[in-house]
Amino acid sequence: MNRSGEEERDAGGDAGAASAFEEGWREIIEDRARHAPFYRLLGMEVVELSRGGATIKLEAGPGHLDENGTVHRGVLFALADAASGVALATLFHRGSRRVVTVEMKVNFMAPAGEGTLTGCGRVAAEDGDVAVCEAEVRDSRGALVALSMATFMKIRR
Repeated sequence: MNRSGEEERDAGGDAGAASAFEEGWREIIEDRARHAPFYRLLGMEVVELSRGGATIKLEAGPGHLDENGTVHRGVLFALADAASGVALATLFHRGSRRVVTVEMKVNFMAPAGEGTLTGCGRVAAEDGDVAVCEAEVRDSRGALVALSMATFMKIRR
């Protein structure tokens, strides 16, 4: 059982369970690409997954910039939201649930310019149908540009 009391069917100690869990991760990535045109529009790519964690990269170019020549804060918000939501989705039995952001706070720590942005999300807490996730967005030098906390509702399919 996990913290929310749901049975964990994908993660286990044997190779078969680990393989099923990895297949679930692949489904998450494919689902994001297939059903989230917004991810493609911004150029987000899921690059790493772990149980309760996700890393998403985005190559920021001229189309991501605001009038001051820095990455628009909405892009940073979207990257943090995506990293958090994908991190939460790694905890579910394959295809059993989806997540909806119900509240999110972002602290914009520094401006970001063109180049690689990396969003790393992790599940901080979950209980029943609600979860709280945190994310960091860093630029290509590793500088922290945004820090977020989000509340998600878990919806059964």
